[in-house]
Amino acid sequence: MEKNKTGKYLKYAFGEIILVVIGILIALGINNWNENRINSESEYVLLQKLKEENSINIESMKSDIDYRNELPDILRNFNSFLKIEDLETNNDSLQYYLSDIFSSTAYSFTQSNLINYINLYNSKFSELNKELSTLQSYQNDIQLISEKGIDIKIQNLFQVLKKDVDFNSLEISSYETLKSLEFRNDIIIILSVEKEVTTQFNRTLKQMQKVDSLILKRLKN
Repeated sequence: MEKNKTGKYLKYAFGEIILVVIGILIALGINNWNENRINSESEYVLLQKLKEENSINIESMKSDIDYRNELPDILRNFNSFLKIEDLETNNDSLQYYLSDIFSSTAYSFTQSNLINYINLYNSKFSELNKELSTLQSYQNDIQLISEKGIDIKIQNLFQVLKKDVDFNSLEISSYETLKSLEFRNDIIIILSVEKEVTTQFNRTLKQMQKVDSLILKRLKN
C-alpha cells in the first residue's frame, strides 16, 4: 500500500509540474504576443510618419524637376550663344539665359523618421531597410554636391559678372567679360557640376518613389 501511495504521489507531483510548466509557457506566450502587438503598433505609427516625411521630400523635389533637367541644356546653349559677335544686339536673349542660370537650389531633406526606422528595425524587413539606407546615402550626396554647385556658381558666375551685370534688373553695363573665352570656360565648369547634380537629383527622386511604394506595401501587411 505504501508503494501505491508513493506512486500516486509521484504522479500527482509530476502532473503539478506539467501544469506549472504549461502555465509558464502560456504566460510567456501571452507576454510575447503582447510585446509583438505593441511593437507592431509602434512600427505602424513610425511607418506612417516615415511615409509622410518621404512624401513631403518628394513634393519638394517634384517642383524642381523641369528646371533641374533643362539646366544642362540651357548652359550648353548659353555657351554656344556667347560665341556670337553681336551680343549687344541680342540683349533680350542674353538676359533670358542669365535669369535661368542665376537660379540656384541646394537640396536638403527631413530624415528624422528615416533614421529612427533604420536604427530601430535594422534586423527586420531587410528590403525596406536596405532601400532606406540607400535613400539616406543618395540624399546626403545630392545635398553635398548641390551646395558645392552653388559655391562654384558664386565663384565662376556671380563674382565674375558682379561688375558688369545688375543681378536684380539684369541690366548689362559691359559685355567684355561675357565675350571672353575665360567666361565661356567658367560656364563649362558650371555645366560639369550641374550635370552631376541633375544625375544625383534624378536617382534620388527615383529612390524616394521606390521607398514610398515599399512603405505603402509594408503598411498594408
